[in-house]
Amino acid sequence: MKSSTDGNAPEEAAGGAGPGTLARVATGLRLRGAGGRLTATLVRGGIDQFRGREWVLVGRGPEAATRYGIEEYTIYGRRIALKLRGVDSAAGAEPLVGADILLPCNGLVDLPEGAYYIFNLVGLRVRTAQGRDLGRVRAVIETGGTPLLEIEPNTGAGASATGGVILIPASRSICKVIDPAAGSVLVDPPDGLLELYGF
Repeated sequence: MKSSTDGNAPEEAAGGAGPGTLARVATGLRLRGAGGRLTATLVRGGIDQFRGREWVLVGRGPEAATRYGIEEYTIYGRRIALKLRGVDSAAGAEPLVGADILLPCNGLVDLPEGAYYIFNLVGLRVRTAQGRDLGRVRAVIETGGTPLLEIEPNTGAGASATGGVILIPASRSICKVIDPAAGSVLVDPPDGLLELYGF
């Protein structure tokens, strides 16, 4: 549980909170009972990113995020239930439904070894164990199960039948080495997967 004495009204995100500086920590805000309470699904990692925080950013993307003080919150499993300061009714919370909770990347709690934030993965070069360069990670898609790496292939390479992207499960059995410092992901996809994308 968290409480604060932050201001009552939401504030627009500071100018420094640009697209490259924020990370989603919870997704899909939904109404939870009366009084403007909300619930959302936490991103993977099992880390409480809200402890000791006075505020969060809420929006459908970093460019449109709005700052809200945290009145209180509770985490249970992979869900968070929270009350934002200044959001005191279901009608007041309704515009936030479907939005995400974001926090500045430079203040996030470190994840356990082998776990990564999405912003750490986007832009990494993806190569197979045989040395084939597939392209770069464009996004990470949450599926409710194993997330998918959405890879933008190199010019002229595969994926013509799938809207120009390659989707590879971000499982330990396939993503053998993830090295953000080196800017790369080494993958060993199962037989037939790359053939679906014209490789």
